[in-house]
Amino acid sequence: MHGDVDQPSVTVREVGEDGVVIAAVHGDFDVDTFRDVREALFTCLNGRASALVVDLGDVGFFGSMGIAVLVEARQRADVVGAGFAVVAGRRSVARPIRMTDTEDLLRLHRTPEEALDAVRDRSGPEADREFSWWSS
Repeated sequence: MHGDVDQPSVTVREVGEDGVVIAAVHGDFDVDTFRDVREALFTCLNGRASALVVDLGDVGFFGSMGIAVLVEARQRADVVGAGFAVVAGRRSVARPIRMTDTEDLLRLHRTPEEALDAVRDRSGPEADREFSWWSS
């Protein structure tokens, strides 16, 4: 655990009537906490969700296990035929993903609204666009 951040919690809510689910992660997402987050994401994907948006906007510390869980969840989404996107508007979350060259695989977006638009229109270019705003 890093600093005074509590164990993560995941708030899951269905958005609209099309089966899209947002799972918002709160707290640290690292080696000490990944199991709880993984369980919540896989519960969503094993349910009847048509798409899953993982919102990391309230994550304090984001470690390598967080990336591993997201990659695993993306793979599961592909298996069950669900859309998948990640909201990583904070640099502390986006940077590790970018450094591991997984931003395209995870379909990063800056806001939940962008991610929702992308999973609802998976055939369009927005779903797999390049993320130049983090380039230095």
